[in-house]
Amino acid sequence: MDLNLAGRKVLITGAGDGIGRELALAFGKEGARVAGCARTTERLQALEKEIEGADHMFQYADVTQKDDLERFFWFAVEQLDGLDVLINNVGSIGKMAHFFDLTDDDWQAAFDINLLPAVRLCRLAVPELKKSKHPCILNISSIAGNHPGEVFPHYAAMKAGLSNLTVSLAQTLAADGIRVNTVAPGPVWTRSWQQEAEAAAKEEGTHVEEMAEAIRQSTADTVPLKRIGMPADVTGLTLFLASEQASWITGTHFTIDGGIVRNPF
Repeated sequence: MDLNLAGRKVLITGAGDGIGRELALAFGKEGARVAGCARTTERLQALEKEIEGADHMFQYADVTQKDDLERFFWFAVEQLDGLDVLINNVGSIGKMAHFFDLTDDDWQAAFDINLLPAVRLCRLAVPELKKSKHPCILNISSIAGNHPGEVFPHYAAMKAGLSNLTVSLAQTLAADGIRVNTVAPGPVWTRSWQQEAEAAAKEEGTHVEEMAEAIRQSTADTVPLKRIGMPADVTGLTLFLASEQASWITGTHFTIDGGIVRNPF
C-alpha cells in the first residue's frame, strides 16, 4: 500500500533513539521530510547519516525547557517550510518506584517531560497545521496510561493525561480538519530498558547481555505473543495514521502491545 507520504513535513520529538528514531527512519523511507530533536547531539548525527531522503533537519533541544522547545519548533517550521504532522513522542519513566517512594519533584519531572511538552507543541503547531492539506497530531502514549500497575504511577498518570488530551484536542480541532490520535505501545525495548539491565548486571555481578536477555525473556513471558516489542513495531500503524488512508480516524487510542491489554472496546 502506497501511503503517499512523500513530501510530508513531519516533526518528531525524542528522535535520538528508541521509538522516535525508528519513526524518523520510517518517515524518511516513505519520502517525508523530517525534523527531529533530542538531548544527545551524537545520536542525532548518527540518525542524520542513516535516514533516507533529503532536506531533513535535526537539532539538539531539551523539550522540558520552554525556550529550547520553541527555538526548535520555529527553526523546524522554517526549514521544512511548514508542518503537516506533529508527533509528540518524547517521554521518560524517570524514577522506577512505587507511589510512596516518589517525591513532589518526581511527579513534577514526570509532568515536565511526558505531558507539558506536548501541550506546548500542540499550541504552537495548530496555526501551522491549519495551513496544511494533510494535518494531524500523533501522541505516543503508553499502555501504562490505561493499564497502570504499582510501579511508576507518576509516569502512568501523565500518559493517561496525554491520551486524554488527544480526545479533547480531536474535538477542538475537528472543524479545522486536524486529526488527533494516540498510539500506545506496550513494553518496547529501548535505551531505558538497556540501562536497567546494566544497573541490574552491575548489582548482581553478571554480564550485561545475560541480564538484558533475562529481562527480555521474563517480559516476553507476560506477553501473549511471547516477545518484547521493538521500536520498529510501532512504525507501521503510526505511518498509516499519518496518511490519508486514515482520513476518517480521529480522537482514537490505538494499542500496540502484543496482546497485553486485550480491551475489546
